[in-house]
Amino acid sequence: MGKTLIVAEKPSQAREYGAALGVRGKKDGYLENEQYVITWCYGHLLELERPEAYMDLERVGKRWSLNRLPVLPGLNVFRRVVKSGALKQYQVIQRWLKSTEIEEVICGTDADREGQLLFQEVWDAAKCSKPLSRLWISSLTTAAIREGLKCLRSAESVAGLAAAGHGRAFADWDFGMNLTEGFTALFGSFDAVRKKPNVISIGRVQTPTLALIAEREWEIERFVAQPYFEVRAEFWTTTGEYPGKWFDPGEESKRITSRQDAEAIVGKTQGKSGIITKMEQKDVQEPAPLLFDLTSLTIAASKKHGLSAEKVLQLAQSLYEKKAITYPRTDCAYLAEDLAPKLPEHLQAVRQEPYTNLVDEAGLLGVPKGKRVINTITAHHAIIPTTEKVAIERLTSEEQKLYDLIVRRFLAVWFPPARYHQTDVVTEIEGESFRTKGKVLLSPGWKIVYGQDETEDGVVRKTRKKDDREQADEENAVLPPLSKGENVRTERVFCEEKATKPPKRFTQGDLLKAMEGAGKQIDDELLRQQLKGKGLGTVATRPAIIESLIDRGYILQEQRTLKPTAKGSELIRLIKEKLPQAQLLISAEMTGQMEFNLSKVEKGELTIEQYMADVEEAIGRIIGELRSFEHNHGKTPLAQAPSKKAQGSTNKKKPVKKAGENGDQTQDTASEEQVKVLGTCPKCGGEVIEGQKGFGCGNWREGCRFVIWKTPICGKSLSPNQIKSLLKKGKTPLIKGFKSKSGKTFSAYLIWEDPTEAKLKFEFWKE
Repeated sequence: MGKTLIVAEKPSQAREYGAALGVRGKKDGYLENEQYVITWCYGHLLELERPEAYMDLERVGKRWSLNRLPVLPGLNVFRRVVKSGALKQYQVIQRWLKSTEIEEVICGTDADREGQLLFQEVWDAAKCSKPLSRLWISSLTTAAIREGLKCLRSAESVAGLAAAGHGRAFADWDFGMNLTEGFTALFGSFDAVRKKPNVISIGRVQTPTLALIAEREWEIERFVAQPYFEVRAEFWTTTGEYPGKWFDPGEESKRITSRQDAEAIVGKTQGKSGIITKMEQKDVQEPAPLLFDLTSLTIAASKKHGLSAEKVLQLAQSLYEKKAITYPRTDCAYLAEDLAPKLPEHLQAVRQEPYTNLVDEAGLLGVPKGKRVINTITAHHAIIPTTEKVAIERLTSEEQKLYDLIVRRFLAVWFPPARYHQTDVVTEIEGESFRTKGKVLLSPGWKIVYGQDETEDGVVRKTRKKDDREQADEENAVLPPLSKGENVRTERVFCEEKATKPPKRFTQGDLLKAMEGAGKQIDDELLRQQLKGKGLGTVATRPAIIESLIDRGYILQEQRTLKPTAKGSELIRLIKEKLPQAQLLISAEMTGQMEFNLSKVEKGELTIEQYMADVEEAIGRIIGELRSFEHNHGKTPLAQAPSKKAQGSTNKKKPVKKAGENGDQTQDTASEEQVKVLGTCPKCGGEVIEGQKGFGCGNWREGCRFVIWKTPICGKSLSPNQIKSLLKKGKTPLIKGFKSKSGKTFSAYLIWEDPTEAKLKFEFWKE
């Protein structure tokens, strides 16, 4: 009897499959026993060829120009080549796909569109015709893997997913390659500082995302603050005091815009007696928040811990691979009905400190069954802890923080709604109305999971800004016993001058919401779930899009907010004002529709040929418009990306110590421009820079002791670029030439063991 070949997405996933199936024979690039061969990709092993591969370079030349465009290979013309450094593993997979020892094949890559595509690439290249099945699981626990292997999906059931994957790749190539070359040829220039061309990168998702940030900045610049006045009163009754705020019963949202009008109300009501004309009391319930999808998890982690979208995805993937949480790249906040009987196992798996008492109490309340928890799911259910107990102390500090958010959100849905007693009081004085709202917590319900001073995301309430606190106080006043028709004494009436505020810049969390809503920032979590599918990108790709915009000099991150650079603003303004055909590139609705059309390809409701025909037609129109612009205006260089100094943190005036030097050896602000920022400090969020003896955090004066010493590791010293990759991606590129104690050379990645303590460990190239 022949063997079954399982192709995993990466080595760590293959090891979990091997452990679940008892496959322990480690070979060069695969695992094997009598029944199974398990091999793996390293993400995408293949990549689409460059445009030049489809051009007659002798005719069109090697220099980027509009004369070479458009280049649109067509569905059956696109070719893929093996990525640099991936040839060896690619050959291992190809050998096994073609081997007569293999009777059937199982695709075991991540259960999503991109996971399907990277398998499909190697499968198509092998022209393999063996029986093929799809493993579709939401966690890497042994139980989930074994159960998934009993319920394999057919290759036909994921054919639409594979087609959508190809459509995404081909469309991104067509947009990116054609329009980046076209825009750079027309609007690019030579960057003398970086000694390389100033590339004007264009992307199907990247460019409309940049437009959201640029247009928000213009709204802020155009904003003119408008003054308004609030009239407040303090009332006294025989049972106590309470506050009130003036409002117009005929138009409750009306603001007083004249100081004279406000002072007239104060003069009219000051010292006069009043009467309570309305007294409404009711008990209200606040249900637990929905379980996390990747977007809501990122927003919560950004709000509480200041983590970037890319960092949250990286940490969530690591927790998934450590079997701590279920599949993280999900856009769904619900659980499927068939998972309900297994939820007690998930609950007991988190029964350890600091959750023990909460788990015990939750277990007595019964399995959550409401539609806010159990509902129709998309490809993957919400992110929850797995059924395996995790050694929390073995997680890194950042992983612990993310795991805690997920565990507490999961625990919260087991508890009943929080109950409040809500009071709405209207007090009338001389015909003027004042409103008072009171809210008293009767039963905390799910809020005991977080504590009285925290929100459901674990953010401590006392950190709110003053205006937010005032609004909360207005709606949660503690009121004395009151009754309708009761006469009250007016102790004090006064007016406060305020001003309207400009829109806020996007944080990464805000931007993710706007990307998900195709430009509309939707805060209501139930509505967010109903409107999925038409956003910019997917939950898995949005974090990388934000990082690309930063890396390419289109946007800056200042503290936690995002703003466009001159280069980013000029590009969007150019498209808006002078390139009408190209405006689909900055239309969130149009790009969202393209994403929706990809989902229709996945469901078999739209052919990939139809999808690509629309893409090619749009690109042809834009290239034609660029030619017309060149004919009328010639080349028009845009601003270049800002220097690295401008892209760093706002903490620029503090002296920066070179990593590894004594405390009295500092570098002053004048020479700071020479310091190259390599990335963000995992310990405090500051800037990591290179010193004589190591790579350390610039916030050394504030007490941060993060440093990676330049001491050779197994004979190899780390370069600045390797450190940069480590800080951004959590791993270095593959490093060759390490020497073991026995003198044997080996290749490996360096990855974090504990980033906050700068501890590293090997991830070996050879498994």
